[in-house]
Amino acid sequence: MRLLLRASFAVSLVLAASAVLSAGDTTYYVGHSEKFVNIQFESETDLETIIGSTNKATGEIHVDLDKGEGSVNLTVAVADLTTGIAMRDDHMRGDNWLQAAKFPDITFVSKKVKLDKDKGTAEVTGDFSMHGVAKEKSVTATWAAVSKERAEKAKFPAGDWIRIVVEFDVKLGDHGVDAGKGGGKVSDVWKLKMTLFACTSKPEKK
Repeated sequence: MRLLLRASFAVSLVLAASAVLSAGDTTYYVGHSEKFVNIQFESETDLETIIGSTNKATGEIHVDLDKGEGSVNLTVAVADLTTGIAMRDDHMRGDNWLQAAKFPDITFVSKKVKLDKDKGTAEVTGDFSMHGVAKEKSVTATWAAVSKERAEKAKFPAGDWIRIVVEFDVKLGDHGVDAGKGGGKVSDVWKLKMTLFACTSKPEKK
């Protein structure tokens, strides 16, 4: 399955001339609204292709361009994942699969982030946790600053914005989930993509 956080964990960075990331240690927040989060996941087998998504995530991204370092902490609720079929969603969240009641969140917490401000990339190593099992994963993210002019024209909330994109695979078996229970309709490997927009202002509390 493919988690498409369309402004993603690993990001594609193209800096516009008027869009420059702040120097020093800057914190960006994820989760201002659903339009700023796009996560997709995909499972493909000979019997069935399942494409799911969510537009909800929360977290923080720290960037220090002077040191070329940073950190990432993201959370996605299993209850917010959807595949477009209600019964299949219930199965996915249920006791035989992701067990949302017992393990409500999927998280990624970085251990090391190496930034390349010239290429707009980030080499990120951290723990990806799902179904109560954490596995270390290394991904390449791309990121781009959003110019103030474009952010204002699009009526983004006040603050400095960045766009982040990342793609990676998640193996269900690594997290104690048996894809064999799907009768050949569920792949052991989910393809994941995330695209995220993050801002220096905190999301408003609802």
